[in-house]
Amino acid sequence: MIQRTLLLSLFMLSGVLYSITPLIAYASSNEVELKTVKDQLSSEESENKKLKQHVEKIEAELSNIKKRLMKIGRNMRENEEKLKSTQQRIEKLEARKKELIKTLESERISIVKLILMLERIRKTPPEVMIARPNTPYHTAQSALLMENIIPSVKRDVQRLKNNIETLEQLGVDLKLEYNQLENETEKWITKRKKLMVFVKKKEKLYASLDNDIKAYELSINVISLRARDLEDLIEQINAEEQKEIERQKQAKIFRRKPYTSFSGNDSGSARLPVSGIIRKAFHDKDEYGGKNNGLVIEGRSGGLVIAPMGGKVQFVGSFKRFSNIVIIEHPEGYHSLIAGLDEINTVIGDIVKSGEPIGLLPDSALIPRPKLYYELRKNGSPVNPSVKFSELG
Repeated sequence: MIQRTLLLSLFMLSGVLYSITPLIAYASSNEVELKTVKDQLSSEESENKKLKQHVEKIEAELSNIKKRLMKIGRNMRENEEKLKSTQQRIEKLEARKKELIKTLESERISIVKLILMLERIRKTPPEVMIARPNTPYHTAQSALLMENIIPSVKRDVQRLKNNIETLEQLGVDLKLEYNQLENETEKWITKRKKLMVFVKKKEKLYASLDNDIKAYELSINVISLRARDLEDLIEQINAEEQKEIERQKQAKIFRRKPYTSFSGNDSGSARLPVSGIIRKAFHDKDEYGGKNNGLVIEGRSGGLVIAPMGGKVQFVGSFKRFSNIVIIEHPEGYHSLIAGLDEINTVIGDIVKSGEPIGLLPDSALIPRPKLYYELRKNGSPVNPSVKFSELG
């Protein structure tokens, strides 16, 4: 009986062990799977940490390069202002010189005619003059006339002499101004070369971050092809930005955001994007007879183009009739459109400060006085840039 009971118990125990063996195996399998998942998460966290450190290091380098670029940009801008002032002084001196030469030529002809007349009188024999059938009154009148002519001739000669001396001084002044222009130009060229060194470094750093920037640029270029006008382009870009921000929130691994929201309350002191002469003001007639929605500024060949205010680069490339343009978003619904650049040294999504170099004007003998077009918009509509730029009055 005892043996039977013992055998029955052993049989039941073996059944239980048989039934729980799969559970033990399953639990063991889950533990392995859980450990694998944890290891993967740990690996991803480690990778994210490394990526973040790498990106932060590059962005710190970018920040330093941007500071250097802004410093060089300020120096170049000051240099360009000096060049502009020197050029304007030269133009005034050249105009004065041209006018003076014209006056001298006129005076020379007048004096030559007078001298020829006096020479003819001198060569007339006294007998002939005595024999002339003039009354004593006419003779006295001629004598008085001659007395008045001689001082007038002396005054004309003295004025001619003074003008010649002035012309000589103008030549000296022009030579000094041209020397000044040459010196300032050499300094400007040196600074421009230095600027380009840092621009290339910045481009390399951007390229080393990731491919997200290129992907975002591609999506913006696609938008530019289907946009009807500038207002539509800006609206579609804003919509794409929101989508990109959402995509970034959903990202499971760390990526540098190709588009960072610009939340600056201060866009910095406004300054025109290029140093030069305003050839067309806001609402002047354009070449088609319509109203000009911006400014046409004549700069110097290869001149520096800067961000007029702090903001976020929304678009880089060509659009409709504009070739090589940069669109920058500023606070309070403002946008800057800068067109006519030869080289663009910024990328979509870049956060720029007021005065930061973003490109260069054409540098070619075929375009000695390149022109840049600048348009300021608020909530999509063109506005007079004088609302932001005090220098425009």
